[in-house]
Amino acid sequence: MSFTGRVFFTGLGLVLLIGLALPAAAGAGPARAGPALESTPAPILIDSVPMSNAACLECHGDPAMLLPLPSGELVSLAVDRIEYGTSVHGQLGYACVQCHTDITGFPHSETGDQEARDMTIRMSGVCGDCHPGAREEYEMGGHAALLADGRKEAAVCADCHGAHSTEQFSAGRTAIAQACQQCHSGIYDAYAASIHGESLLNEFNVDVPTCVDCHDSHNNTGPTTEGFHVRSPNLCATCHADEELMSKYDINTNVFDTYIADFHGTTVSIFERTSPDQETNKPACIDCHGVHDIQSPEDTDSTVYKQNLLVTCQRCHIDATTNFSDSWLSHYVPDAENFTIVWLVDRFYKIFIPATLGGMAVFVVTDFWRSRIRK
Repeated sequence: MSFTGRVFFTGLGLVLLIGLALPAAAGAGPARAGPALESTPAPILIDSVPMSNAACLECHGDPAMLLPLPSGELVSLAVDRIEYGTSVHGQLGYACVQCHTDITGFPHSETGDQEARDMTIRMSGVCGDCHPGAREEYEMGGHAALLADGRKEAAVCADCHGAHSTEQFSAGRTAIAQACQQCHSGIYDAYAASIHGESLLNEFNVDVPTCVDCHDSHNNTGPTTEGFHVRSPNLCATCHADEELMSKYDINTNVFDTYIADFHGTTVSIFERTSPDQETNKPACIDCHGVHDIQSPEDTDSTVYKQNLLVTCQRCHIDATTNFSDSWLSHYVPDAENFTIVWLVDRFYKIFIPATLGGMAVFVVTDFWRSRIRK
């Protein structure tokens, strides 16, 4: 091939290569992992230029940046670069203006916040723009109800997840309890000393329940919620009726079935099916075992420890004596190992009664045959 021909084909190849590369480059964008958001706000333009995080941090990276409010409070407007960068939003590459959508120019317009808490509540409302499902759940919960009644101290998104340090709780169950501790410190202390809390907080055992397993997260419920007390045995059954889970700790899984089979549980289950919003005076699991301070039945501080059981029964049965509490089978189905005498008596009657009735039936039939047919 001549020199001219080689030059022609080389030039043609370069043109084709550039033509293929340009569309690919135009369609490429930054890779973004993590949960998809239902809507992503368009970037804010200031003087026709998209406002970047770097532009925001030119001012808000200053630790001394403070905002005086009408309440007399001084609110820090500083953002720690590392704190935000390691947050779930920072790791996914979201821009400041995707949350601070009211920033439309400089200097920024007045927000109208009278006190620091107003700012936290207002900004937490922005979370629902990208997390509408969580917002709907939150609006059905107890925190939202308190907030609607004017209780500004009720928890909002930023109180649990943080503001610029936003984190997810899926990977850290201890963080859930510690987030709740900020408002419910007394309950947290009781939980931390319980068999559940000690196992989670000290041993990092993820099998035990933390706050949201019983109270839910965004649509949180509690003792003031209608029907919570009646539904509570099913919460306990989530773990304690799970044979695979309980076998790891050698815990009896008959607790739920034996509870439902006795007078207390049968009555509560009837209320749950027929009148779920109506309270009952029959005890659920938490009435005997405790709520946040649940201990092992073998712990001497437990309300169902054998020596403490009579006092627990007397909460409802004032005239109960030692014989009353001694009759409880501790949620066991009697067998050769547990409550052997009860099991033997049960077996005796299971044999004796059919044998007696069967013998009487044979006697009646043969007597009828002798007295009627043969006659």
